[in-house]
Amino acid sequence: MRTGDARPYLLLALEERTMRYLTLIAALLVCSSCSSGSSHSATLVLDDPTWERVNVEAVITRSSDCDERQNGYVATKDFVMTKGHSHQVVAPNAETICWRHDRDPNNPVPGNWSEWSRATLFPGQTTETDL
Repeated sequence: MRTGDARPYLLLALEERTMRYLTLIAALLVCSSCSSGSSHSATLVLDDPTWERVNVEAVITRSSDCDERQNGYVATKDFVMTKGHSHQVVAPNAETICWRHDRDPNNPVPGNWSEWSRATLFPGQTTETDL
C-alpha cells in the first residue's frame, strides 16, 4: 500500500473528529441556554428576627400598586415565618416583590395587615431584608 492511498482516509478521520467536536460544542451551548432562564429571576430573602410566629403575604407584580391584581400581577405567596428563620420569594422575571405581615403578630387578626413593603429587583439579584 502506498502512502498516497492513505490520505483520503486520514482526511476522513480528521473531518469525523472535527464534526464530533462541533456537535459537542453545539450540545453544550444548547444546555447552557436552557439553564440561563434562572438568570432572569430575582430572589428576596425575608428574615424574621422578632416574632415567634407571623403570617406573611408576598405579591409578585410588575405594577407599582401592590394591591393591583389585574395589570402586571404575577402571583401571591402566603406563608408563616418563625423567629430566626428565613423565607425566599422568587420573582421569575425580576418583577417587584411586595410583602406585608400581621399588623400585630402577637395577636393576629385575619386580614389585618401591616402596610406594604416593597423591593424592586433586577435579573440575577438576591437581596435580604428583615420583616
